[in-house]
Amino acid sequence: NKQDGVVIRYDTLSQLYKPELRTKFIVHGFLHNANKKWVLDMKDALLKVEDQNVITVDWSKGNGFPYTQATANTQIVGAEIARLVNSMIANKGAKASDFHLIGHSLGAHIMGYAGSRIKGLARITGLDPAGPYFENTDPVVRLDPSDAKYVDAIHSDGSSTLQIGLGLMQPLGHADFYPNGGKVQPNCPQTSDKLINAIFNLISLDINGVEEGIGCNHMAAVTYFQESIENANCQYTAFQCDSKDNFDNGKCLTCSSKGCNRMGYWSDPAKESGSLFLKTDSPLKNTFCMQNFRVKLASNTKYNQARGTFKIAFKTANGDTSKQFVLDDSETTFKSGSTNTKLLSIAETRVNNLIESVYISYTKTTNFLSSWLYDSSWSFSTIEVFSGDDQHNARFCSTSDTIQSTFVEFKKC
Repeated sequence: NKQDGVVIRYDTLSQLYKPELRTKFIVHGFLHNANKKWVLDMKDALLKVEDQNVITVDWSKGNGFPYTQATANTQIVGAEIARLVNSMIANKGAKASDFHLIGHSLGAHIMGYAGSRIKGLARITGLDPAGPYFENTDPVVRLDPSDAKYVDAIHSDGSSTLQIGLGLMQPLGHADFYPNGGKVQPNCPQTSDKLINAIFNLISLDINGVEEGIGCNHMAAVTYFQESIENANCQYTAFQCDSKDNFDNGKCLTCSSKGCNRMGYWSDPAKESGSLFLKTDSPLKNTFCMQNFRVKLASNTKYNQARGTFKIAFKTANGDTSKQFVLDDSETTFKSGSTNTKLLSIAETRVNNLIESVYISYTKTTNFLSSWLYDSSWSFSTIEVFSGDDQHNARFCSTSDTIQSTFVEFKKC
């Protein structure tokens, strides 16, 4: 725990270290240090969930301005971590398969440098790996899949440097997770261009101002990972997909025979790999996980076309009714006899395959120029709801052939 923590070197390992247990390393990135709240909170969460060794690395004497020098120093820090781990293996009887290295931003690449020097290392987790000077470089320069048996990365601030992002979108591991598309997180501002200019130039800023600038998108990966450690109710189920657009259109919720993977601490090398997408709630909230559903709506031929706000709610087997969620807000033109697929991501206590009824309402768009084109009522013959978390599909049939602003029930059929 925090009180019992001691400073160690590769040649003076503390008696607190237990080689028979698994070991986690945590390393910060640019401008941070090992006493940052997130580092201490993550250490506490790791110790709470499992009896293990947790080692935090402080390289704050070498991670300040200019950014170019900090990037160069990552190689030295990585070599020193590898020296420590290899000493634990050689002198204490530890096994490389028991080590998991966790790094944020520049720290992700530090762990890559360390892993390339540790034969048989179990896992590296990169939390929004830094983009500037690393994206699209040779694998030897950055975190890559050869650095450990399992490399997973969470991308949360992956807009290109020209678009003011501090992370990267390039896949770096066996499993790369892209919450909310991986570029901008819900309710987070894009990193300011003033901050980017400061990082690339030799300007020394007020550190708190810099912290504030990188505090949301870039730190979101840390927030999500930390939440995943202890919160068993938050699955963070992620889905293999080739693009954010396809995921947002509900095309990627079906998992292979390997099974869905999970973003965060409980990510599993035996599960699906590659580029994995999911939706989360805002990292500014207290809990961030969401359930993802594919909702397939089959329109009948009673009306011509509809555009407006469609809302949906669920009733479960125990009689509980969910909140109302917006399924489509004037984004889609529903046409007679068509089938439309929507992704519904909800932040709510688990709604699972016990859904007994679905409720739908429709309010026509009030756009003055185009509202005359659309019917004020609509009709669906069936609605299918597929749960990404449970991989379960249910079909519901209408109890009314007219849907308006009052909710109409669809019962399981």
